[in-house]
Amino acid sequence: MIFGKKEEKEKKSIRVSILTNEYLVDGLDDSDSSALSGAFDAEIDDPSGGCLLLTDARVQPMGNINTPTRTFDEWRMPSLTNVVAMFSDDPAAEDILLEMWEDYQTPFKVLIYSGTYIIEGTVYSEDEAPPDFMLLAFAPIEDLKITSQVDKKAEVIRAKWGVVNSMMMQGYSIEK
Repeated sequence: MIFGKKEEKEKKSIRVSILTNEYLVDGLDDSDSSALSGAFDAEIDDPSGGCLLLTDARVQPMGNINTPTRTFDEWRMPSLTNVVAMFSDDPAAEDILLEMWEDYQTPFKVLIYSGTYIIEGTVYSEDEAPPDFMLLAFAPIEDLKITSQVDKKAEVIRAKWGVVNSMMMQGYSIEK
């Protein structure tokens, strides 16, 4: 403490990627008000989730979009509605997901068709029954593998932790 002022804690940022059908956005997310916690708060009847802000962001087109990859000091996403998935390899992302979805302990392997992507990984349920994606706008997922169905030359996206948007799913298969 200096002259009666509290020392400010240094804000921790985590690297997060946000995938839509058209773009992959990668940037720094404020761990205190993370996009991943915003996904927990999004509801089926209002999946917008509020505005997201990523700093030091890179926006990369996906599929056949004819836009170059660009970088921005700040990138805002006004809604979660068009988000296919959000993910990170940062251990702080795991902490956020474990805190927000602490009741989700039962693992299930899943294969999801979502937009122009196939997403594979492990989702979690609150009980022994498979997760009911109709109850949540987003569901936690671990060990993601995302493959583009439109751009066969696109690299497979892999991440340790994340969330998938149930509103973007066309179908899925679950096994225990």
